[in-house]
Amino acid sequence: MLNIKINSLGAYIPENKVSSSELEKAHNLPAGWIEKHTGIKERPYYTSESTVQAGAWAAADAIKNANINLEDIDCLISASAGKIQPIPCMASFYKRELGAKHKMACFDVDSTCLSFVTALDNAACMINSGRYENVLIISSEQTSRFLNWEQKESAPLFGDLAVAAVISKSKEHEPSKILFYSFDTFPAGLEFATIKGGMLGLPVWKYCESNKEDYLFNMNGRRIYRVAAKVLPEMVNESLAATNIRMDEIKMVIPHQASMLSMKLMQSKLNIPEGKMMYIIRNYGNNVAASIPLALKIAVEEGRVQRGDKIMLLGTSAGLSVGVMILEY
Repeated sequence: MLNIKINSLGAYIPENKVSSSELEKAHNLPAGWIEKHTGIKERPYYTSESTVQAGAWAAADAIKNANINLEDIDCLISASAGKIQPIPCMASFYKRELGAKHKMACFDVDSTCLSFVTALDNAACMINSGRYENVLIISSEQTSRFLNWEQKESAPLFGDLAVAAVISKSKEHEPSKILFYSFDTFPAGLEFATIKGGMLGLPVWKYCESNKEDYLFNMNGRRIYRVAAKVLPEMVNESLAATNIRMDEIKMVIPHQASMLSMKLMQSKLNIPEGKMMYIIRNYGNNVAASIPLALKIAVEEGRVQRGDKIMLLGTSAGLSVGVMILEY
C-alpha cells in the first residue's frame, strides 16, 4: 500500500475531430463500416500542434488544477508510446516547453498503452520513499502519423490527445492510496503490436517502398485479446484477493480503451456490473497511454468517481504486457 494521490488531472484535446465517415471517404471504405466495426464515431487528430506542445498544455492544466506552481514539481515523467526522436528523452523536451528553470528530474517510462499506469506506480514508489514530493506525468500521443491503412480493422481506432497528472503524497486525513498493482509481460505476444522500423533493429536509412509497412503501426487485435482473455481474469482475481475487496465494491473500472468489442467482451468475462466500466472510445478512439488517464479524468468530471472511491485501472499493451491496479482515488 502506497499513501499517494492523483492530486490533479489535466488534458489537451485537439479541436480537430475526424469523423468515421471522413475516414471512410479518405480510405475507400463502405459508408458506416468503421462505426459498425469499431463503435467509434469520431476521434481527435493533432494538426499544427506538436506532441510536445500538447503534452505541455495538458501539464499546465494539471498544475493549475492542483493549485501548485511549476516550481513545486521536482520530477517529470514522460509516459507515452510516441516520441519525437530517440535521444534525448521526451521529458527533457517537456521541461523546456514548460519553461522550467529549477531542479527537476526528467526521464521517460514506456510500456506503450500502459505507460501512464507504469509511471504512476514508479512515481508512487519514489514519493513514498521521500525521493520526490510532486511528480508530473505526461502522456501525449500522436498516433495518426503512424497508422497503416492496409489494416482497416486497427487504423480507424486511434486518436491524438494529451493527458497529464500531478502525483503527490496523501495527507494524514486523506484516504487516497494505491492498494495493489500487478504487471506481467508475455513475450510470446511480442509480435502482436509493433513498429519495427526507425531504430537499431531496422534503421531509418533502410526504408524503401517494399518495407514501408515496417515503419508503420501493425497490430493483431484478435491475438492480443486471446492472451488478455486468458491472463487478465486471473490477475484481476489476484488483485481483489490481495486487497480483500469484492468486485461490487469497486466504484469504477477504468480500462485502456483498446477497442469497443474487446472492452465489452472483457467486461462480460470479468463479471463487471453494467455501468461500472468506463467507456469513452466512441468520441475519442484509442489514445494509447493517454486513454486510461483521460477516462479517469472524465469519470471524475462526471461525478462517477469521487475522492475515496475504490477504482481499478487495467489494460494490455505491446510486449505483450498486462496490468491491473486498485487504488482509492
